Amino acid sequence: MLSMSRFSACICTLAFALSACTGTGTAPPAPPKTTLSIATQRNAAQAALAAEFGVGILTLILGNGTSQAFGGANTLPVCNNGVRVSIVSGPTTITTTIDLFYDPVCTKILAHVVIIQTQSSPTTSTLGGTATFTTPAGAVVGYNTLSGTVTKSGTTTSFSATGTAAPSPSAPAIGSFGLSCSVTGSANTCGFGGIQNVSFLNTEFGNTFTFNGTQSGNTNFGGAALKAYLSGLNAMTLSPSGATAWTITGGGSPLINDTGNFSVTTGPFNLATAIGISLGDLTADAGANASMTGGPFGNTLGSVVQISNGVTASTFGVDGTGGGTIVYSDLSNEPITGFIVQ
Repeated sequence: MLSMSRFSACICTLAFALSACTGTGTAPPAPPKTTLSIATQRNAAQAALAAEFGVGILTLILGNGTSQAFGGANTLPVCNNGVRVSIVSGPTTITTTIDLFYDPVCTKILAHVVIIQTQSSPTTSTLGGTATFTTPAGAVVGYNTLSGTVTKSGTTTSFSATGTAAPSPSAPAIGSFGLSCSVTGSANTCGFGGIQNVSFLNTEFGNTFTFNGTQSGNTNFGGAALKAYLSGLNAMTLSPSGATAWTITGGGSPLINDTGNFSVTTGPFNLATAIGISLGDLTADAGANASMTGGPFGNTLGSVVQISNGVTASTFGVDGTGGGTIVYSDLSNEPITGFIVQ
């Protein structure tokens, strides 16, 4: 007699009943696996993180370095769900201070941003600023400086700025970036470029990112393109290429040449509260997405996907300072610091 366990094992679906119960068939195929190399997975994830960072900082500058009115009303620094903003406006100078916190009652600071806009003519002003990023324990993990210009002509507002990145205010710069935008009505074209040295890896990372967006309510969305580069230390140079784009030289051919889409939703003071990035490179067969929620400078989750078979190869996550981890298809992992995969 058949035991109950053997009898149960032969209760098969209609499609596989004969083959499975007689032992003459084959097992169903295993789920597909990624063939993307770890290096390609790393590059794709880095591209998505760079694009998200670029969108976030462009939104920050555009919203708070170009839209305030000289001589307008001041804003008192009141805590509002983890955000505290002060705007001091004079006849020719506007100082905007943005404090972002890990907690909604504004006790553990995440980022302290100061943007100073100074009018030099009726249509032109200069920008200057700093940003300091801090861990929940109070340790400084990043310090950026910024300088640039803003012009207004009719209904068009444009700005272009460059900056540096360092581990702290007293440390030498390890990276540089450029950003620019032109906005007319609901249409905007923006660009970002950045290079950063990671000395213990003997590597320099570079990215250029552009997007064309449409503003609808408090959401801006559109198409995006990104190029990612890798070189030895101090090999790359970043320079503007037109009014809203940036070029990297010295990095060779791009390792990732992505196209895709972006969206950014803003809240009070035009700070980003959510960012979505989806990019893909058919030649590399790699796509990546990143989604920031709970912003500004909220947590980010993302993944790398092999385009040809739809398999998820890597997953990653970072906090508001750009610190986190990526887990690859072989289950190895690497840290992410300052939005750079280490």
